[in-house]
Amino acid sequence: MNAIKYPVWVGEWSLATDVCALWLGGFNDGNHAYEFECALVDCPAPYVTDTALVPDVDRTVADLGPWGSKEEIYTITNGQCRTDSTFFGDADIKTLGGCAIAAWDEIVDGHFMWTFRNELEPRWNYITAYDNGWLTSN
Repeated sequence: MNAIKYPVWVGEWSLATDVCALWLGGFNDGNHAYEFECALVDCPAPYVTDTALVPDVDRTVADLGPWGSKEEIYTITNGQCRTDSTFFGDADIKTLGGCAIAAWDEIVDGHFMWTFRNELEPRWNYITAYDNGWLTSN
């Protein structure tokens, strides 16, 4: 990498360890190659408090549509959203993040995580990753 004469940037990386994220494979299509069981969390409430403008989802519906193009249902279920697997703990994520940061510091000119803030995927969230110490190379 050091022999490349142009600056090298890495974009849109995260600390996700599986493909569980809600809508990751397309709107309500999901990914079907889960390596580990996906975690379920309460879906976030709308930021806008005027429910006439932005109604909340019906959190009592077993499988909230619309559905994607696949036979299996990968959508909001009883007000729960799929999120990254819990198979890997904080120590594993710190190792993953530390390795990524060490590599980026050594061989690339710049990089950025997928998102600055994410209410469902803490491992895609720069603020949470930084606050948890997952982005230190030592």
